[in-house]
Amino acid sequence: MTHGNGMETDLAPEGPGDDVETDNPTRIGSRIAELRKIHGVTQRALSVRAAVSYSLLRKVERGERAASHSFVAAVARALSINITDLTEQPHHSRLAGPSSDQAGVPALRQALVEGDDPQLDTDPRSIADLRADVARIKEWDRRTRHAEAVQALPDVLRHLHHAVRAHPDVPAVHELLATAYSYTMIALYRLGHLDLCHLADERARAASARGADPMRGSVAEWNHALVLLFDGSYNAGLRSLDRSLGLIGSEPETPATSAVRGAVHLRAAIMAARTADADLADEHLREARAMVVDGQDEANHYGTKFGATNVDIHGVAVPVELADGTTAVTRAATVQLPEHTAPSRSGHYWIDLSRGWLLHGDRRRSLECLQTARRIAPQLTRYHPQVHETVQSLAASDARSTNSLSHFAAWCGIRR
Repeated sequence: MTHGNGMETDLAPEGPGDDVETDNPTRIGSRIAELRKIHGVTQRALSVRAAVSYSLLRKVERGERAASHSFVAAVARALSINITDLTEQPHHSRLAGPSSDQAGVPALRQALVEGDDPQLDTDPRSIADLRADVARIKEWDRRTRHAEAVQALPDVLRHLHHAVRAHPDVPAVHELLATAYSYTMIALYRLGHLDLCHLADERARAASARGADPMRGSVAEWNHALVLLFDGSYNAGLRSLDRSLGLIGSEPETPATSAVRGAVHLRAAIMAARTADADLADEHLREARAMVVDGQDEANHYGTKFGATNVDIHGVAVPVELADGTTAVTRAATVQLPEHTAPSRSGHYWIDLSRGWLLHGDRRRSLECLQTARRIAPQLTRYHPQVHETVQSLAASDARSTNSLSHFAAWCGIRR
């Protein structure tokens, strides 16, 4: 049974005490219990503060139920802590070696801190060369090769700032800088560096405001909503998406404008699902489907990766966010991802479907989906917080851990 916030209602008896321990909780479950006790809050009190089911909170802490994005956000807000205090992101960043996916982050951090420092010793490069570099980063984003993007971005950002100083009245240069910062934000988001992601997001929005392309400003707001989505600021995220649509409200209908509008509606569908508003989520899915025209998937307009396939993918993701695994796996039965589907999209699809099968009660298929996601988009899968939570839930729920589950957990770097 559910109530207004979409969480499971408290049907379980309270039992012999308010803090039931477990020998094998998921990592997020144990972190919630640990931080709750540090803050001197009982399970019952936390469930009231976070407006989540007491029964569900007990199950998450005991490792019987995986914590959803919205659940983690609600608990973090109730305890006045960061979501990353529970997800423990960024994963694999400590003592990262030179071959690690995280190896390029320190240099990118320095470039972000330096920003547009005019004293930086940077030789000028042609706008055409910089545009080609940003196009290459766009392709890395499509293929979820975020580590490669992080390695290349410091040099590209410095040269773009140099170009902006040299051509302050050329809107296209500001738009190119905004694009580079958008891919910086996404790469850092995917690798788990959320604080740096916020900084890159603000830089992207500021640069887009100095350009002349309303589509670029719309995409900057669309990306800003992604940051708000992670932070659990769902209503603010929906307002950001409204602003995104408003920026291109008078633009003529083209495959590119339709793609951006469609992408905005898809993100709004997920945002609405996080608020447990199924009707609003379905309305945004319908609006997105109306924006589909041929060729959008391959064109990847403004890095949105929007098209018919992406609408199908979100059609599965929405019921997962609503904790309706049965609807998710039923819809997935009719989804066929074309070979040209962007790995960033297909990888996310299999991660969501894994959660769907877990909610549906089929742990074997849940793990199979994660293994498929790993083959398609290894960096996305390895650092995705919901993958970590799903794997730990699988391990906590099974009496015996299979070799394949153990190997997958070790590859993700999951600490038990």
